[in-house]
Amino acid sequence: MDTAKAAGEMENLLLTDLIDIETLRRIQDSFSDVAGVASLITDREGAAITEGARFTEFCARYVQASEKGKKRCEQCYRIGAEAAQEGAPFAYHCHGGLANFAVPIVVSGYKMGCFICGQMLTEAPDEEIIRKLAQDIGVDSRKLTEAVRKVDIVREEDIKSKINALSNIANIVSGIAFNKHQLNVKNQELLKSSNMKSDFLANMSHEIRTPMNAIIGMAEMALREDLPTLAREYVGQIKASGQTLLTIINDILDFSKIESGMMAINKTEYEPMSVVNDVANIIMTRIGSKELELTVDVDPNIPSKLRGDNIRIKQVIINLANNAVKFTKMGNVHLQIGYRPKGAGQLDLLVAVSDTGSGIRECDRDKLFKSFQQLDSKRNRNIEGSGLGLAICKQLVSLMHGEIRVESEYGQGSTFSFVIPQDIISPVPCVRPVKETVQALGLLAGDYAAKQIETDMQRLGVNYQGLASDRDLARMDPQKIQQIQYLFVEHSLMSDAVQTFLKSYPDITGVVLADYREVRPYALGNVCIIKKPLYVLGLAGILHGEKTETGYNRFDAEDFYFVAPDAEILVVDDNAINLTVARGLLSPLEMKIDTAHSGGEAVFKATNKKYDLVFMDHMMPGMDGLEATQIIRQTLGENGQIPILALTANAVEGTREMFINGGMNDLVTKPIELKDIVSKLRKWLPSDKIRKKRSASRDRETWKNKPGEMSAQATDISINGLDVQKAVGFLGSEDLFWAVLKEYYRVMDKKQALIRKYEQEERWREYTIEVHSLKSASRQIGAFELAETAEQMEAAGNARNGELIHKVTPGMLAEYSFYKEILAPYFTGQEKAKSEKQAYGGQLNLLFAKMRDALENLDMDVMEDVVKDMDQYSYGDVQDELFEQLKTAVDDMDTERCEEILNTWEAGL
Repeated sequence: MDTAKAAGEMENLLLTDLIDIETLRRIQDSFSDVAGVASLITDREGAAITEGARFTEFCARYVQASEKGKKRCEQCYRIGAEAAQEGAPFAYHCHGGLANFAVPIVVSGYKMGCFICGQMLTEAPDEEIIRKLAQDIGVDSRKLTEAVRKVDIVREEDIKSKINALSNIANIVSGIAFNKHQLNVKNQELLKSSNMKSDFLANMSHEIRTPMNAIIGMAEMALREDLPTLAREYVGQIKASGQTLLTIINDILDFSKIESGMMAINKTEYEPMSVVNDVANIIMTRIGSKELELTVDVDPNIPSKLRGDNIRIKQVIINLANNAVKFTKMGNVHLQIGYRPKGAGQLDLLVAVSDTGSGIRECDRDKLFKSFQQLDSKRNRNIEGSGLGLAICKQLVSLMHGEIRVESEYGQGSTFSFVIPQDIISPVPCVRPVKETVQALGLLAGDYAAKQIETDMQRLGVNYQGLASDRDLARMDPQKIQQIQYLFVEHSLMSDAVQTFLKSYPDITGVVLADYREVRPYALGNVCIIKKPLYVLGLAGILHGEKTETGYNRFDAEDFYFVAPDAEILVVDDNAINLTVARGLLSPLEMKIDTAHSGGEAVFKATNKKYDLVFMDHMMPGMDGLEATQIIRQTLGENGQIPILALTANAVEGTREMFINGGMNDLVTKPIELKDIVSKLRKWLPSDKIRKKRSASRDRETWKNKPGEMSAQATDISINGLDVQKAVGFLGSEDLFWAVLKEYYRVMDKKQALIRKYEQEERWREYTIEVHSLKSASRQIGAFELAETAEQMEAAGNARNGELIHKVTPGMLAEYSFYKEILAPYFTGQEKAKSEKQAYGGQLNLLFAKMRDALENLDMDVMEDVVKDMDQYSYGDVQDELFEQLKTAVDDMDTERCEEILNTWEAGL
């Protein structure tokens, strides 16, 4: 650092920037006590910083008690400080005739402050001068004279000795200040370096991932076209390579964040079974067509709610599992999750990932968790990766105060395990035991799955018997068969003999375990199809007769294929994406569907029309779903006595009771699933409104490619960062998925701006509603990590935890923006080209009048129709901007804003 720059920096610093006032005061008091003199510390200009110590009665009680005397003393401080400007001590007499001395505090050659000490006499005082001073400053001359007689008289040599002692102390203080200054400079350099690294990471993230996302997106779009076989293969390779490269880039960025200390651990409440479910689904997609069996062993007694960073835990498990899949050609990948109580509301979460892969040499194990290391690179040269996965795992586990270890036998396989402390939020076990005696049979092809299901059955208290082949069914005693309730069958072993057996014994439920992409319906009323891997949660759900997140539940065609053309339905949600989903799912049922964007609008519509059923969102701006329900129930008479079903993403224990007590009849959980919403309609719609179709089997074809189709085929759509398979499964069709995704993309800028605005203004209620909406919409499109972060922020908003919200929101919005970059190639440039025809004044006046009429009647449908009519024309730059504002205001149901825009538009015509 050059001298001029250093001097400039020092000039802008205060002494108290380097040494706190309390430390300065203690140093001053210690010197005064030892030296027996008054002392004071000033800034570089001579203004007092401290209150001073051991002041004489002459000065403190009389001279400085006078306003004029105090000003004279302050002027003396400045004289002493200025005289010591050159860095040397300076002795002088004050306006009251007392001996003082000033010793400068110098840092890097620059004076930062000054010690002012003294209030002594070197000879007997001239009392005439003291009386004149008393008269000048307006104090009692007698008392001032008595006070000056009490001042110590010291020799010149003693004053010099005190000056030397104080100079040594001043040098020590200067040294402390200098070291603090150097530390500050270093901290600034480190902060600058860290900020540069942060900026570099942000730029790298944007500059590298953006073109890669464009490449992947364009490749995906190209694959939808009718390409020659060879071209399709080339484009498929481009897409696969792009995804691999993007994964490596993300690993490098993650590692860089950890190294620079930018990786934060955000603890939140979570359900461990939800983590297991998500991880199992992801691992199954990684396995693909490999001859690998995934088994999941979860302790059913793990507490149902924990507190920790579930996103990072999931990241570690997925990294370990990805390695297991990559380095295992055939056999088994086994995920084991358990716990160890610690007491005081804590436990150790125990996670292990085992495989039957190539294993690791003992000499290579020290390299495992080092950066950019790939073991046995010649043997594994065809396996892609950055060599950072395990290094990231180790760092993340360490950040969570855990430990990670490995056990391996070369050529036989490996086990990676880690332990992480977690807080217990709810000690209730994840899985309820099966109370009644249940008997089940199992016919499984793989030894690994057979062993795991037997273990889980024992844990749940089920009498279970494994079968060697379908021939064992024919040999069973018919009386024993009558006691059997379940038959678990591998999809590949679902032979004619098994189907005949299940047809002969309709009271036995057949549970078919199907691979991720092998799902087809069976013409049997007592068969359900469950996706692998089947683990203790899904197994308990089957045995309790509940819907499980991991499987395809049985549905009866007669229950599913019906229409209700006379049914009047109102769907209420402030999130346009959820309204799109609901419309898409319900459209094949031919019902008359109205939508409302708020609780207030729902009350208005229910007042003017009798509906057969209302789907009511819970969390909405202004009037929420429960408030709207209570108003409908209390004020609308007969119109208010209709089934109202809550739409909620908060399906935790006690939620149903809250809605029922609030006047609602039932609830539908988000993300909205077709089977769930159809079953609720069957339950709550008046029976005279439901019409069964003549032939469900014949009508199946009419549902193809419609929203809500129960397709058994896995989707081919792949979008980076989205679990498209799961999203399409929720929505029922790819067409509806694209419609929802387009709406999600359309409102991103507006939603992001609102969240940022409410966060900065600390409007926590509005903030909580917006992140709740983001959580729900993100789950709907398969952006589950963003949804989890939004869920954390929703909880923080409810708790008014501003510190956490300010800390996490910028990162959440950055991730939200990242999805916009991902989705841009799919929607940019696809909007309908507007007509070049200009709208003339008469047409606009007619459209404006129609819009105003709709605004007055709060007729959302007409408002949207007017926007569609207006969209046929072009208007020029200024009017185009007004039209965009009008569309946004209509979407927001902001009638006042719509009126303002129309007035501005008319004024400019």
